[in-house]
Amino acid sequence: MRIIYILMFLSLWSLGLFILLHRTRSNLWIGLTILLGGSASYAFSMHLSIMPVFADAAWMPQFLSRLLYLSTVVGMNIYFFVLPYVFSMGGLWLNDKMSSRWKWGLTGLLFMGMVLLLGAHLRAGPWNVFNIGQFRWWDGLFVGIGCFFYLLAYFREKNELRRRSQRRTLLFPLVMIWAFMSDYVGFDHLKLGWWSFDLRSNGMWQANFIVILSTVAVVLFFTIRYGFLGIKLRIERERIDYSIRTLTMGVSILNHSIKNEIQKIDYLAEKSRNLLSTGQSEKAVQTIGQVHGLTAHLLHMVNRIKEKAEDVVLDENEHEVRKLLDDVIASSGTLTENGTVTLSVAYGVEGLLTCDAVHIRETLSNLIRNAIDAMPPGGGAVELYTSATRKEFRIEVRDNGVGIPPEHLAKIFEPFFTTKKNALNYGLGLPYCSSVMSKHGGRLSVAESEPGKGTTIMLHFPKYKFKPESPAPSLKLPREHRRLDPLSPS
Repeated sequence: MRIIYILMFLSLWSLGLFILLHRTRSNLWIGLTILLGGSASYAFSMHLSIMPVFADAAWMPQFLSRLLYLSTVVGMNIYFFVLPYVFSMGGLWLNDKMSSRWKWGLTGLLFMGMVLLLGAHLRAGPWNVFNIGQFRWWDGLFVGIGCFFYLLAYFREKNELRRRSQRRTLLFPLVMIWAFMSDYVGFDHLKLGWWSFDLRSNGMWQANFIVILSTVAVVLFFTIRYGFLGIKLRIERERIDYSIRTLTMGVSILNHSIKNEIQKIDYLAEKSRNLLSTGQSEKAVQTIGQVHGLTAHLLHMVNRIKEKAEDVVLDENEHEVRKLLDDVIASSGTLTENGTVTLSVAYGVEGLLTCDAVHIRETLSNLIRNAIDAMPPGGGAVELYTSATRKEFRIEVRDNGVGIPPEHLAKIFEPFFTTKKNALNYGLGLPYCSSVMSKHGGRLSVAESEPGKGTTIMLHFPKYKFKPESPAPSLKLPREHRRLDPLSPS
């Protein structure tokens, strides 16, 4: 059990620090919750596992032993008084639908409550002695508030893709409820003496290691497999980048082969024309049959591109967003000539974007083509929309097509993954688009997708790459316009 106690706080601290290194405003408090949740495990490990071995070691000076002891007392004070507040903040800031004014107001109010609770404990007696009955239900109030906000964030989220992600965060209220029952309700009295440990409880806390280690394992699984709290492990991104390099390096080999095969095809085409002009139609047909063999060989080679290549190289300059997107719409017009699909663009914000225009046009063309391919037989609409936040500039490609099945969302950016039936589709479009955005210092994401209602793919550019202009009032779209179904052309 000694090793398990140590694993408990090490795993919680490692996971908490990992989330904090990839923090956003919404997952900052969740990372702190996990990190501070390990403070009790740390205190218990020091008293029950580590110091029984090293407390009397000749090499350990008394000041170091004293410092370690004080750190365990601080850890338990954090666990009993700061952790419930941080947990409630995790649920509060997960609510994107709530105004910032309300969130900051509640943050300050609950912070004052936490300070008063901690101050009352320090005034009541020695800070290494915890009479849990004096603050148990106040902590329970914080836990209850946190659980309420976690549930509120989940039920108020209408975006099905984000709602699935929110569903995973409900793991934290379940774990916190367990911690409250085992440590806040289960404990009656705790005294941390000079490497002595006096605890009166119902013993429920001894099962904490099962809950903690299981929780860490589940969070890591979701982070690796699907992405969690806006994070996906670097190993997954590196695997995709490796596949992109695997794809592009084959170009040098393929170029040489294509050049040779085209020379052969050109020769056979010229030969066929000469044969037809001299009335040798039967030999001409045989010669054309050889052309089919060459083209089949080329397609076979494309199917087997698995070698490595150089990465995408950018040639970045400032470009007007309006001209860039207008050019994309114009070049994609041939794809909608049948009239069943409408293609439009709306500018929520305009300005200059520093980018490689060739690659961005190709990226947007790929996304438009995918959107058109996803349309039902009756047709639909595809719309580009620009917006900006304090941190980034965005271009959305929205459609009201068939949507992406949930089981495919985690794979669509992987090279060679495709759901299209056409044998000439190799699943290379979205990985290329993702690589281009990564090279621009941004990212590509599925903002929304619901089967039968449509998909929104979003290009995220860093804020420093965009110089905004004041948009014309007529071009600003109301929030209710930005729905996938129905999608009205501008």
